[in-house]
Amino acid sequence: MIRRATDRLGTSVVLTVLGFLVALLAGRPEAALLVMPWAVLLTLGLANTKQGEMKVSVDVAQDRVVVGDQIDIKTTINEATGTVLVKCVSHERLWPGTKPVSAPNTQVVEPIVAGTATVHCSLEATAWGTHDLGKVQLQITEPYGLFKWSAIQNQPSMVRVHPTQVELRDLITPRLVRRITGSHLSSAVGRGVEYADIREYGPGDSLRDINWRASARSQELWVSERHPDRATDVVLFLDSFVESGHDVQKVVGMAIEAAVGLAESHLAATDRVGLVELGGIVRWVAPSTGRIQLQKLTDALLSTGLYANATERDLGVIPPRALPPRSFVVALTPLLDDRFIQALFLLAARGHDVAVVECVPDWGSFDTDLTEASKVANRMWQAERQVARDRLTDAGVSIAPWDEGTHVDLMISELTRRRQRSVRVAPR
Repeated sequence: MIRRATDRLGTSVVLTVLGFLVALLAGRPEAALLVMPWAVLLTLGLANTKQGEMKVSVDVAQDRVVVGDQIDIKTTINEATGTVLVKCVSHERLWPGTKPVSAPNTQVVEPIVAGTATVHCSLEATAWGTHDLGKVQLQITEPYGLFKWSAIQNQPSMVRVHPTQVELRDLITPRLVRRITGSHLSSAVGRGVEYADIREYGPGDSLRDINWRASARSQELWVSERHPDRATDVVLFLDSFVESGHDVQKVVGMAIEAAVGLAESHLAATDRVGLVELGGIVRWVAPSTGRIQLQKLTDALLSTGLYANATERDLGVIPPRALPPRSFVVALTPLLDDRFIQALFLLAARGHDVAVVECVPDWGSFDTDLTEASKVANRMWQAERQVARDRLTDAGVSIAPWDEGTHVDLMISELTRRRQRSVRVAPR
């Protein structure tokens, strides 16, 4: 704890010294009597100097909220000595990603006498992520108010702030599926609902598959063939490389918002969903199913860190169980880092079905603030980005742009249309 003098100490010293100087130099003893209360206050305050003792506990009512929700925090102080000022300090200092509910007031200050007391504070979650709200700034005023002690107590109280929930009406149809019943239409022929074709009746065919209308017209038995519904392995491939020139937090926030929606929708379709984060660090969550897997994926996405790192990152460090063969890889990236683009080529070369959601940064007035030479360089850079997109398309990777003003369903519809138009299909 840090000890500081208060304004009362300075006032007491100045008035006491001036009073005694006037009494001595001017020969007026009544001047000393006038400042005698300040001298007594100074004497008692210096004689009773001691540091306050306290035990602080922080209780956060919610451990999971959505952006825009209110977080209620209760701070309890036990065995406090003297007067304690508990401050819920503004988000710019202690609690990033939150702001006080009672704006424009940025602090909740309450004096507490010795004993046990409770201070309540309400904050609004403004940014996705995992936030530690266990920091509390304390001020302890010594008896007679000449000195005060200040400290920041930190008792970890993690709150996970989820992005705004996105409900998807459609899913991106994978090209490769597993032999497990699911919600994706397979190109193979078997037991299913979707009509595929008809053929002549053969030994072993079920009577339930006979197409009686076609059989009545041809006077021969014909059976209907159908496409079965299958599940697949979906791997969300997240780009957390930091590139300058755009709002990194907003772009990655878009990617995480889409990733949470895709994970929830594919898990509801009985798909196995996993996560691979490639950026300043390399992390992964092996594909699995169920509500527990959704919680694992959400926690991993909310703890995504943005690290400016110039070292090379390679997919070789990722175990095979994190990227099973014939997986459906959905990459979420602004396509600004060459290392991530090369990883997409590598995934396509390994036989994975790769689709890219390009989270387009908001350049704002970037083009208007450039000189003529800078504008030419910017056009050349945009041309290089388009060349990278074309190369990915030639490698069988479909790309759909997505900006902040477009709903996720529209982006998925555009990506599905481009995948259907693609002529290249990964080998089986």
